Amino acid sequence: MQMHDTRAPADRPIDHVDLGLGVEPTLDRRLIGYVAGRRVLELGCGQGHAAVGLAVRGARVTAIDEDVQQLRAARELAIHHETTVEFHQTQLAELAFLTADQIDLAISVTSLCYVEDLDRVIRQVHRVIKPGGHLLISLPHPAALCADPDNPALTIHPWNGDRAINGRHIHTIESIVSSLCRAKFVVDTLLERHIEDNLLPATLLTRARKP
Repeated sequence: MQMHDTRAPADRPIDHVDLGLGVEPTLDRRLIGYVAGRRVLELGCGQGHAAVGLAVRGARVTAIDEDVQQLRAARELAIHHETTVEFHQTQLAELAFLTADQIDLAISVTSLCYVEDLDRVIRQVHRVIKPGGHLLISLPHPAALCADPDNPALTIHPWNGDRAINGRHIHTIESIVSSLCRAKFVVDTLLERHIEDNLLPATLLTRARKP
């Protein structure tokens, strides 16, 4: 469910998790850290680059996505890199196949912008994460989604509330943090990243811990 990349799956790097536009590769190790031996859940794995990359680094990865073709590409990528990832075709909030308190880290890169009911997904993720574990969310910044893609520095489209733009739901910083707090997460990191000299931030990164 990640945004599509035009490169073939095997041609894209897996040495770091691509956390979004304008995000420096080194931020992967800062926000995700050492993963060898840890249980990792990826929500909306797309073609599998993050999931496979984390598995190569020694994580025990479970990855979910709704798209059959994306999952097929992800499985082929895991085979190409001779690693193992447990893939499931399911909606992001449908985590009944996971027992409570078993995941060390859950990550979502862009996929939650395709989800309208953020609370439901985050509640389910909170259930399966171990105490002390983290949820890392990367989303297109709400300001960037309201911009004119042809000239974002000059033209801003009027705010349209919570409606979707091109199939993507605008989750404000307030709504993301509030959903996390309602699920009893504790937010420990909130970062905005820009593309070069663009006045508007392109990516919003939020990391939260389950006490």
